[in-house]
Amino acid sequence: MHGDVDAGERGRDVLGRLMSGLLAGGDRFMVVDLLEAGLVAEEAIADLLAVLGRLRLHGGDMILVAPPGAVLKALKTIGFDKLTLILDDLEAAIEQAALKAGAGGE
Repeated sequence: MHGDVDAGERGRDVLGRLMSGLLAGGDRFMVVDLLEAGLVAEEAIADLLAVLGRLRLHGGDMILVAPPGAVLKALKTIGFDKLTLILDDLEAAIEQAALKAGAGGE
């Protein structure tokens, strides 16, 4: 994602379709790249938390990629860092997701 990330009705529709497609295809692990995000609205973070919950219900997980600064601060303020891994390197996040997927999500 890049630019300002908000949740709005359109954003929720896109996220819902993405999740449905991901789960229907058997995917259970998601890496969300926020390196190019400017600001992330609280509602968008709440939507990401809902997605994390759905993934976990299906034995999956989510890893976020966020740079130091406002986006990371917003995620930590809400406590996202207590729920899932947040890294500042996309390749490392992809590797972690692959390891989790290979281990059956554990």
